[in-house]
Amino acid sequence: MAPAEIFSTYSTISMQKALLKIALIATSVFIISGCSSHYGAAKILSQPPGAEVINLDDGTVIGVTPLTTWWKDSSGNRQYVALRVRKPGFEEKVSHFWLSMRHKSQSSAKENPQLVEITLTEK
Repeated sequence: MAPAEIFSTYSTISMQKALLKIALIATSVFIISGCSSHYGAAKILSQPPGAEVINLDDGTVIGVTPLTTWWKDSSGNRQYVALRVRKPGFEEKVSHFWLSMRHKSQSSAKENPQLVEITLTEK
């Protein structure tokens, strides 16, 4: 084999290895960023306080106002949240809002929640 042929073969193999490494790195970055979680939190206040808050998405009781709660999502897109708020002696109220999923951790979201204020009407 002539020296030029050896160099050409070596260059092709080196180039293929380099492209393979770049592809692996790009795939890893895509997978890692695609699997990252995003968090959003809401501080829910009611007037009067002490109202039960129910997540209409799944029917679970989130808690009693005032409360701070959080959501997790892998897409990072804003989330539409629908809640039912109820307290004896007051009309039930459905409230909904768009929740920003801008935080990279649950603790960060809970430290900087969106404020949601709900006023209940007496029966």
